[in-house]
Amino acid sequence: MRVGLVGFAGSGKSTLFQLLTGVAPDPGKVHAGQVGVAVLHDPRLDFLATLHSPKKITPATVEFLDTPGLVPGTHGDNPQRLALIREGDALLVVLNGFTADNPAAELNAFRDELLFADLSVIANRVERLEASVKKARPDREASQKELEIVKRVQTALEDGATIASLELTADEKKPMRSFGLLTDKPQVILVNQAPDKPLDPALVALAPEALAIDAKLELELAALDPEERAAFMSDMGLTDLGRDRIIRAAYDAVGMITFFTAGEPEVRGWNLERGGSAVDAAGKIHTDLARGFIRAEVTAYDGIHAAGSLREVKAKNLQRLEGKDYIVKDGDVMFFRSSV
Repeated sequence: MRVGLVGFAGSGKSTLFQLLTGVAPDPGKVHAGQVGVAVLHDPRLDFLATLHSPKKITPATVEFLDTPGLVPGTHGDNPQRLALIREGDALLVVLNGFTADNPAAELNAFRDELLFADLSVIANRVERLEASVKKARPDREASQKELEIVKRVQTALEDGATIASLELTADEKKPMRSFGLLTDKPQVILVNQAPDKPLDPALVALAPEALAIDAKLELELAALDPEERAAFMSDMGLTDLGRDRIIRAAYDAVGMITFFTAGEPEVRGWNLERGGSAVDAAGKIHTDLARGFIRAEVTAYDGIHAAGSLREVKAKNLQRLEGKDYIVKDGDVMFFRSSV
């Protein structure tokens, strides 16, 4: 799971990248992008650890890619900068709430950049397909079909519509996947601004789920010991920090859930796409588990928490066996039986 940190230069996204991942921005990677891993803090993992006293605790993670800042006012090489995240799963769009007067306008301008970059990719593909269908080739019919689909997408983007509005079939979507269209990716909108500043109503109208954070302030607070941090937060009237909310928002935007494996060796959180099956979950751990899948022993986290102990979980018979087609629920604690 990879989320691209994107925005105009000076938005503060590199500071946010360090806050989320703990990795300091490397000037040498400014043009190629820099990858860091953020830990998804989950109190459920902590509770399971108190029950199992494991040797190792491994939380679920989210990978972030800090991309080069775009240059406002001119498209220039912005499409090339955005191309770094075409294979990503979502975009975390960072807006400058300190020096920019109108974050809503900044968001619209940034979305225009996404649209321009996508139209450039689509236009190039249309040109190649139009040349291809003029030749007597074995794949001419397939190229013609793809050309029709791509032209529909091109028209939709030119009209400011989304691909979702076209209601393409599964077969029609196949040729579009290789484009990694930026306008088709889930977005989390974040304004980097002072903690006492309310979100701009015009921005909220555009992005109702928009978040706000003072990335530099939170980075400084994160470096303090817990007692000193609590004192500073109390003085500033802060009740919580935004880091975990941002990571969770990115996680949810991609459509991920967390399932757990728990035992004395390790208690671990795993990422799984929402709607994934038990055999999909097994494959996240090891391909051999999926290949030799027999059954999954499943216990809902809420049941474990309510029981309060492993003895009570067993006494109340909360564990059940599920087959490979079982749809995993967020918080499921799983053990896999495999023939391999």
